[in-house]
Amino acid sequence: MTAPRGRRARVVVVAALLSLFFALLLARAVDLAVLRGPEFERQAAGQHRKEVALVPHRGEIVDRHGDLLALSLDVPSVYLRPRQLGNDRARLAGVARALHMSAPRIQRIGTQPFVWLKRQALPRELDAVEQLGVPGVGHFDEPRRVYPHGQLAAHVLGFVGTDAQGLAGLERRFDKEIRGKSLRIAVERDARGREFLRTGVADAPMQGARVELTLDSEIEALTERELAAGVAAAKAAGGAAVVLDPMTGEVLALANFPTFNPNDRTDWANPRHKDRVRNRALTDPYEPGSTFKAILAAGAIEAGLVKPTERFFCENGAWHVGKWTVHDSHPHGWLSFAEVIQFSSNIGAAKVGDRFGRERYAAWLHSFGFGKRTGVELPDESPGIMRDEKSWARIDLLTQSFGQGISVTPMQMAVAYATIANGGQLMRPFVVRRITGPNGEVSLEHEPQVVRRMMSPRTAQVATELLRRVVEEKGGTGSRARLDDFTVAGKTGTAQKVDPRTRAYSSKRIGSFVGFVPADHPRAVILVLIDEPRTSSYGGVVAAPVFRNIASGVMQALRVAPERAPQPAKDGTRVQQAKGKRKAAAASEKLARIEPPKPVPVAVPPADDTASAPGTPSYLGLSLREALTRAHAAGWTVAVRGTGWVAEQYPTPGAPLGDDRRIALELRQDRPSAQP
Repeated sequence: MTAPRGRRARVVVVAALLSLFFALLLARAVDLAVLRGPEFERQAAGQHRKEVALVPHRGEIVDRHGDLLALSLDVPSVYLRPRQLGNDRARLAGVARALHMSAPRIQRIGTQPFVWLKRQALPRELDAVEQLGVPGVGHFDEPRRVYPHGQLAAHVLGFVGTDAQGLAGLERRFDKEIRGKSLRIAVERDARGREFLRTGVADAPMQGARVELTLDSEIEALTERELAAGVAAAKAAGGAAVVLDPMTGEVLALANFPTFNPNDRTDWANPRHKDRVRNRALTDPYEPGSTFKAILAAGAIEAGLVKPTERFFCENGAWHVGKWTVHDSHPHGWLSFAEVIQFSSNIGAAKVGDRFGRERYAAWLHSFGFGKRTGVELPDESPGIMRDEKSWARIDLLTQSFGQGISVTPMQMAVAYATIANGGQLMRPFVVRRITGPNGEVSLEHEPQVVRRMMSPRTAQVATELLRRVVEEKGGTGSRARLDDFTVAGKTGTAQKVDPRTRAYSSKRIGSFVGFVPADHPRAVILVLIDEPRTSSYGGVVAAPVFRNIASGVMQALRVAPERAPQPAKDGTRVQQAKGKRKAAAASEKLARIEPPKPVPVAVPPADDTASAPGTPSYLGLSLREALTRAHAAGWTVAVRGTGWVAEQYPTPGAPLGDDRRIALELRQDRPSAQP
């Protein structure tokens, strides 16, 4: 009886153990299949399937005439799959040399599934890599943003990052529209990590929208060139310039110095890069100084507080107001209000401001838009600095009458002068005319917009005459802005800069000039600001000549007929106009001396066999897009000047190929008959 009981006990124990074992297996199966099944499914999908985004080309940006300012071209980006390379890492040294990379850097690559070696490489670099035949090394074509005119309008256009995201300027402001819609597709991977598609791609990614600007490339290039020359002549720290159409509010040009080339990404690590990309015309408020007297004059005349002939005693250069003293740069006795503006008397302006009164003057400035953003479609615009009038003491009212104690942006001042120029209507400035989608639909379109009427046409006419005297009459502070064939109305300004550390005025100055031309029928408002000039601090000396040169070129670009004939000089010869000066300057700037501004070469699939030509290929007669496509596909570094079609090139067609493969293209509006 004992044996059977022991056998039964063993059977029970074994059965219990087996039951427990199967229960554990069942629990494990439930855990794997039910509880943790979705997670394992996601991990498996991650190992064998993934989504890849096909990035579209960013939309083109063009000027008011349709000339290309920004476009996208396909370029190769080289990658490595380390697992496919295996232990044959010695061959990476050759890859590093082909890509002009540091060999130690490429040798430090780990065993991750995918590594970018070089984004947006040169065509000849890709050719050299492919000849090596290194396992695991391949490439994708990616769109690269190209700015064919280098630094032209750089602060308006902005720039993009390596992944085609807008980082500054219009590229950032309208990134969503310009970038377009990416297409995400499912990609399978085999056991060796190679990617393949089970099905084809039904649709291509939708290209970004086309942005048409109000800028005029010719006027923009002229403005940038003259501003840079003016900053250099004054040995200044920087400068800004704005050109507006006063009747519409369209921005014809916006320039800053120092500037940058948006093609050159190697400059991003430079500590001074942020200073160069800053759009001073919008982001940097400054005390306008005597250019602000035009705003005071218009308001006082509109309110009936003063007449141009009314006389003011200007205290022989020093007016004591309590513990404060208002100074003039030159002592004056009795001056008419017209002469107060003409000779730029701070004391005369302060007495008119005193008559204006704190509340009324502050309301006038607010209605002009000071202390608020103008609304131009560019990022980071500053509203300026205008303190609440309730905190003004009497001296604050007096100093703000001649442009101290208030800070404005260059764009705000240009818009204010445009209000006087167009007969009294405050216009909203704009730089984008329209945005058109890839299917032709217009998603944004701007028309001239009147914000409000600021003054009567009669007041604007009187204010214009006061500003005309500043330039055209003897003794006016703006005489160096005078043109021989057009009348000019404008005002000089010289202001102290505030030291941000001490919050007190420093010895540094800003010289400026704002005006419009022709005075009676204005076509352009032009502001020029020279920051921290060292040759002279006066706006009439450092900024007015720059205004004159820009204004002369703008009148030619807009094809405005001269108002008056050139006057004979004392020696019997005629005074040469800016047109002659520009021709002489153009003759001295031979195409062979063009220094390309470090453009970053890009590549597209070759459209012809020019890359294998025995000599320099010809690009004469081609459009800008076609010339860029062919030149970059052949491995050329390109510098572009002008707009339209290629009229000249250096080296000339057929010339021996240089080692650096640099080429300069001169474009003109009239299409040449020569074809490549």
